[in-house]
Amino acid sequence: METQIKESLQKLKEAIDSADAAGIKQSMGEIDGALIEHRREIHPQLKHFLKNRSYMKALAFLEGEADIPKGRCAGRKDFS
Repeated sequence: METQIKESLQKLKEAIDSADAAGIKQSMGEIDGALIEHRREIHPQLKHFLKNRSYMKALAFLEGEADIPKGRCAGRKDFS
């Protein structure tokens, strides 16, 4: 499940970077669907990030980053 979410987050980032509205909509739908369908299986911290649409934090979590900033993405300028 986490692999699917990670792929959807990566596709979302690419769609945002290329201003692809249809790709953004599709990726967000995949992420929301996974969150609804697998809410009991998803790690609580990942679920928190996804529910709050903190997509950069969710991607960082899935990539194994240990130092994920708290609050409003600590000034990050990329999508979140």
